[in-house]
Amino acid sequence: MAIEVKYTLMNKNRPVLEFTYDMDDHLATKITDVHDLRYAPPAVVDPKGNATKRTLNDWWRSRAIPASRAQIYAILDNLNMNSTLALAEKSFGLSLSDRYWINDSSNPQKWEDINFFDNDFTDDLGVLTLGQSASNNPNLMSPNATLNGDLRKKWTIANGERILVKEGSGFVNQEVYNEVIATRLFQRLLEPGEYVPYSFHTEGRRIYCACPNLLGDDEELITAWDIIVNKKKPNNLNDYQFFVATLEDLGVPRAEEALTKMFTCDYILANEDRHWRNFGVVRNVETLECTRMAPIFDTGTCLWCRSNSLSMAKDYEYVAKPFGSRGMRPDRQLELFRDYGWFEPEKLEGFSDEAIEILAQNENIPPKRLDQIRSGLERNIRMASDHAVAKSHSFLKEK
Repeated sequence: MAIEVKYTLMNKNRPVLEFTYDMDDHLATKITDVHDLRYAPPAVVDPKGNATKRTLNDWWRSRAIPASRAQIYAILDNLNMNSTLALAEKSFGLSLSDRYWINDSSNPQKWEDINFFDNDFTDDLGVLTLGQSASNNPNLMSPNATLNGDLRKKWTIANGERILVKEGSGFVNQEVYNEVIATRLFQRLLEPGEYVPYSFHTEGRRIYCACPNLLGDDEELITAWDIIVNKKKPNNLNDYQFFVATLEDLGVPRAEEALTKMFTCDYILANEDRHWRNFGVVRNVETLECTRMAPIFDTGTCLWCRSNSLSMAKDYEYVAKPFGSRGMRPDRQLELFRDYGWFEPEKLEGFSDEAIEILAQNENIPPKRLDQIRSGLERNIRMASDHAVAKSHSFLKEK
């Protein structure tokens, strides 16, 4: 017989809704009471303004470590668990990306006592999720139980600061170096606060990249997917126009300029993985005001790190995300953007040299491939610069 418990979905100290939960299936079985959906995760509220069992469970599933994460099933076996959702239960579904959590009615907790923004947590689960050696009896009260993404990563505390540590894929580990290169690009073109800075981080014999938490006090990250998932797109708007219109309705300041900056940098770096869940907006959880676009993060899948060879022109091709039903060519996606008053091409002088110097620190990348990456990067810089100049002229004429 299934074991059911009663949970309350919380936003900090505010109860959002109450539901029954099946401990075997690790899913909600029924919403029993609704308190205040204004403070609910946006994806939980359907187009009619209601919370349903389906939307609640969809949100809960997306909160757990994905099944596609490397070695996650070995970790679950080691912990004698059958689901990453069971792992999330151990830490009340708490995260370092927002202020939502689930409170057990039979053993209620207080936000100030358990949240990971203010309370320390051990590295036990983090070392497991990062593929490191762990203790025999790990403490599972950790924000790493709700950390998304396919690459292995962990939250840890260094000098009192919460930092996210990530590794790359395979023996090449190029994504780590790519994040540092992306940061150097952002430093040239953007303002502080418009991007999350990544730096190299070493533990043992492995090189990782690390970044600070992008959130300030009482802030949450709302992904682009959560913004649009329960909204219907009008037929007269393409995906980009619809998303911009939605951001304008939310009152996000300078949204189109921020998107132009992010996707132009993505074009230069050949980032092929800017999907709907790795960009978004920052919202104040107390006022519910969307105060800014989220600073750019998660740019590691770039510089053709997924291409086995770069010997022919087609090897540099990829599908740019997220706009269009199946994505689109990078040059077509670049054509969506026109707000280039911020772009100064001269700031990119020497960037390809700087990028290759960083990549050359990776002994697993041969010199020939470095030259091929340099060639592709220089081409993208020329194309992005030409596009920015042309769009700036047409944009000024329109004004």
